[in-house]
Amino acid sequence: METLREEAPSSYLMKLVGFSEVKFSHQPYQSADFDAGGHKWRLIFYPAGKVEEGGKDHVSIYARIENVGASEMQIDVELKFFIYNHNAKKYSVFQDGTMKHYSKEKKEWGLAQMLLLSKFNDPKNGYIDGNACIVGVEIFVIKPREKVERVTFTQNPPENKFTWKISHFSKIGDKRYYYSDEFVVGDRKWRMKISPKGDKKVRALSVYVQAMEYLPNAVASSTYAKLKLRLINQKNSNHIEKRVFHFYSRETQDGSGISELISVEDLNDESKGYLVEDSIILETTLLCVSETMFVDSI
Repeated sequence: METLREEAPSSYLMKLVGFSEVKFSHQPYQSADFDAGGHKWRLIFYPAGKVEEGGKDHVSIYARIENVGASEMQIDVELKFFIYNHNAKKYSVFQDGTMKHYSKEKKEWGLAQMLLLSKFNDPKNGYIDGNACIVGVEIFVIKPREKVERVTFTQNPPENKFTWKISHFSKIGDKRYYYSDEFVVGDRKWRMKISPKGDKKVRALSVYVQAMEYLPNAVASSTYAKLKLRLINQKNSNHIEKRVFHFYSRETQDGSGISELISVEDLNDESKGYLVEDSIILETTLLCVSETMFVDSI
């Protein structure tokens, strides 16, 4: 597959000047050694194809590893090969989309049929300019995976309900926010937060749940939570209940909730049953939370 890009290859680039002298050669030109991905490599270019590997009538190109460690059974590599196109003023990029597995027994991988010779040698196509061509390679060594992150969305986790009774509600004062004690669900601490007179122009009780610190040895990652927020009616079962879905960030005190759970007028109207003896009762249930851990395999 051939694509175009402006950036030169990051691993190695070489220019062959006076190229017409060797353009019909089936023998390879081997570059100087270069470093990439912690190993030494050599770029091998067949101007008229590596016939024994099916490269007849094509340009062939390979990347050869020069040092394989004694303990390295296999080195996984992604390869991209490049030819500069002078017409487009960009690099033509060639790759076959497969991972290459280098080893002591197999030190050379590449493309036997990188480009048709007829296309490559025709000056109007731009691969050769002024009797020179530029070829290169980009080598990306795939490091062995050390760990896999597994995220589990747990329905109804243990001890997932928290009840917060706020006594002397009228005496909270002019604090913009008021906070509950922290509680633990999943692998993180949580707390509730209210704005008694609201966060917006509408005078209403705002209620939020904030994600706080992670438990020791927990993996710090985004935390998904499906919440049920409830303002308890202390006279009947006419509770006010809302649900919230949120991906909490890794930062502590990230919060989500309802900015207008109940109007201040309705809340302070004791006949409605939400404020009784100057106390309100809020409840949050984490119906689903995500928990993250590292495992050895998928």
